[in-house]
Amino acid sequence: MAHYDLIVLGTGGIGSAALFHAASRGLRCLGLDRFPPAHDRGSSHGESRLIRLSYFEHPDYVPLLRHSYALWDALDPSLLHRSGILYAGPAEGDTIRGVLASAREHDLTVDRVEASDFPQYLIPGDACALFEPDAGWLPVEACVRAHLAAALHQGAEHRWGETIEDWREREAGIQVITDRGNYSADRLVVAGGAWSHQLLSQLDLPLTVTRKHLHWFQCQDQRYQHGFFIELPHGQFYGFPARDGRLKLAEHSGGEAVTDPLTASRERDPTDDQRIEAFIADHLPGVMPTRLKHASCFYTMTPDADFIVDNIPGSERVAFAAGLSGHGFKLAPALGQLLVDRVTGGSSSFDTRFIGLQRFAA
Repeated sequence: MAHYDLIVLGTGGIGSAALFHAASRGLRCLGLDRFPPAHDRGSSHGESRLIRLSYFEHPDYVPLLRHSYALWDALDPSLLHRSGILYAGPAEGDTIRGVLASAREHDLTVDRVEASDFPQYLIPGDACALFEPDAGWLPVEACVRAHLAAALHQGAEHRWGETIEDWREREAGIQVITDRGNYSADRLVVAGGAWSHQLLSQLDLPLTVTRKHLHWFQCQDQRYQHGFFIELPHGQFYGFPARDGRLKLAEHSGGEAVTDPLTASRERDPTDDQRIEAFIADHLPGVMPTRLKHASCFYTMTPDADFIVDNIPGSERVAFAAGLSGHGFKLAPALGQLLVDRVTGGSSSFDTRFIGLQRFAA
C-alpha cells in the first residue's frame, strides 16, 4: 500500500489548490479524483468566475480575499483579470448593504455611480449602483490546471479515474479506499464539492446540492467590459465582460435541488431559460437573444450560505471544505492553504471561526 504524508480527496478548485500548497511544503502528497483535471461534472468549470473584494456575503471574507488575490498573482499573473464590477439593487437589499458594509470595514475602493454612467444596463430608477474597480474574473479551468501543474512540478502525484469508496482514520494514520486500490497517509484533506455528503457521511452536514445554469449569449456591444451583479425583486443575476462576441450570465439565486450529482441532468431548464431571457430583454439592451452555449454546475449550499472549513471533530489530521454555496472558487488558493495549515499544525493569521463547523453544532 502506497503511503503519503498527505492525501487530497477531490481535485477541483479547492482540492487542486490544497494539493499545490502541500507539495510546495515538501510533503509527499497525492490527489485523487474520479474525473479528469478541470472536468465539467462539479462546480469548477464554465470558463470564468467572478472575483471581488467588496464581499456582500460577509465582511470577514475580505482578508482571505486579499490573500487570494496575492496567491493567484503568485501562481500565474495572467490568471486574474481586473475588469471591475458593477453592483445594482435596492439600497436596503442584501447586495448593496453588504457591499457597503465590507467596504467600510476594510477601507475598500467602492464608488457610488449613476445608472446613466452605464447605459448598457437598464437599471431600475430606484436602484443604487456601485462600482468596484479592483474586482475581476478568473478563467476557472485554467486556474485548476495551473494549481495541478504547479503541484506536479513540486513532486505531487495526481490520480484520476478512481472512485473514492471510503476513508478511515486509525491510530496509525489514514486509509483511503478507491475502486482501484488502497492508500495510506498521515493527513487527509477532503474537498468533495457536491459529493461532500458521501465523503463526509459521518458528519451529517446540513448541505443541499442545487443545479445551476450558465448561459452564453451573442454580444458585439463593446460597452460590456466588466462584470455585473444585479439584485432584482425576483432574483440576483450576474455576468462577465463580453469576449469573442458573446457574454456569459447566470442567476445566482434559485436553482433545482439535486439528489445525486453523478446522474443529475445537465440539460437546459425551461423555467431558467425564461428567467434569463426576460432578464436580458429587460436589463441588457446590448445583448442579443441568441443563446450560443449552455452549461450546468452545482452549488452545494449551507443553511446560511457561508462555507464550512474545519477539521473533522476530534481530529487534527483530517480537514475539509464543504458547502461553498456558489461563491467559493475565487478563494480557492487561500482555502487550499488554510486546509493544509489545519492538518500540519501551521499557524494562520485569519479568523475563520465564522466558517467553522461549530455554528451548526446545535
